[in-house]
Amino acid sequence: MPVPRFILAGTDAGPAVDLAAGALLAAFTRRRAVRPVLLGLKLPLWRLLYRGSGKAPRVVDPALHSQAVSVELIEYWSERVEMLMAVATCPVLDSWEGVEGSRPVDYAARLDAPLILVLDARDRGATAAASVLGVRALASQAEIGGLIVVGAEETPAGRELLQSLRRDVGVPLLGAIPPQLTEQFMRQHVPLPGMRTIGPKPPADGAVRLCEEAGTYLQLDELDEVASRRGFVPAAQRRLLIHRDRDVGRVELSVAIAWGAPLQPLALENIDVLQAGGVRLQPLNIVRDRALPEGVSGLLVVGQLEEEQLSAFAANTPLLGELARAISAGLPTMAFGGGALLLLRRLADSHGRSHDLVGVIPAEAELIEWYDRPRYVRVSATRENPYDESDNVLYELFDLEYLVLEQDHFAYRVATGNTTQAEGFAVHNCLATSLYPSFALSPAMVDRFMAAVRLSALRQ
Repeated sequence: MPVPRFILAGTDAGPAVDLAAGALLAAFTRRRAVRPVLLGLKLPLWRLLYRGSGKAPRVVDPALHSQAVSVELIEYWSERVEMLMAVATCPVLDSWEGVEGSRPVDYAARLDAPLILVLDARDRGATAAASVLGVRALASQAEIGGLIVVGAEETPAGRELLQSLRRDVGVPLLGAIPPQLTEQFMRQHVPLPGMRTIGPKPPADGAVRLCEEAGTYLQLDELDEVASRRGFVPAAQRRLLIHRDRDVGRVELSVAIAWGAPLQPLALENIDVLQAGGVRLQPLNIVRDRALPEGVSGLLVVGQLEEEQLSAFAANTPLLGELARAISAGLPTMAFGGGALLLLRRLADSHGRSHDLVGVIPAEAELIEWYDRPRYVRVSATRENPYDESDNVLYELFDLEYLVLEQDHFAYRVATGNTTQAEGFAVHNCLATSLYPSFALSPAMVDRFMAAVRLSALRQ
């Protein structure tokens, strides 16, 4: 893993890390190709980085991915880029969901990458410097390359804090994002619960623009030098991201990948596993395209929904009909999370607006709530599941209520205390679930899907 790299982590929980991450990505992408990687999924941060100018963000989920798989994924994602920026979604000394070895400081030691700390200085004085000193004492196994201060005010308390950081802490100050800019970002990125916007809504990329401005307050040359102080990490043994097609030359495996508003392509490690496995990926823009790409033998529809854009997909009636016909005819299909919702007969969004969709799943549902972090569930695949045969851990990112459900065969049984409930749909050769599986956790699922795609290609 030879590319410059660093791990960005907060001394405390909160959105200051989001602003620092957006600022770093905006500033560095003017110089080089940067791959952001989240250590744990936090949706507001993922969306911010996805809307930024860098490479599409990836996610290592410590609750799903073992340490060996995490290193293999990060190494793969560092290829063909010039810098890797790992952003911790929990504080530097906290673990993710209690998983051993999942603290940001653990990743820094494992990847031999310097830590860049973020201190939220809003409404705080010199005592806040103690949190940085505490991290230095408790994270001795990692190199702390520097500190970014967010929101230090032009008050006596704010000036005392900056003075103490420079004089007493012994960590280079690599940037100070001013308080006015910080507050503007917080209002757009993390609105207060129950807060309503009067008048026009801020632009969707407003937080991204504020990050671009915040990037001008960073010491990029010094940050560049810190990222270049990475150590040597032996190449990971490839077990997951390998060529899986044993019939090379016999038939090309071609899979359509759905993307474009309203589908934000979350869980991109699934696409990486398919691509590394020898599958040719063909983009399908679900708003602009009127038909599936020519010659595809499979379909992957995975992501998170932007509710404001659902009507644009619902209006693309030629593609809705094409998808319904192809899936009903047996096109191997996997649809996860928001992708599964697009295959419903009808969906009411969380604002009460109803949308007629593909209709291959005989159900109508209403979105109730979105989650900022994954909620993990343990599932068992049913005999009707076309691709998964195992007990597994999946995650959910929204709450859904079915209004109409005309289905006898389900894909999973979900453990809920002492009982189980049905989840997911097995329709023809389609696996659709509102949960999110990770191919990095279930390579056997990939093999079975590719076998179905291969058979579909041979029949064409």
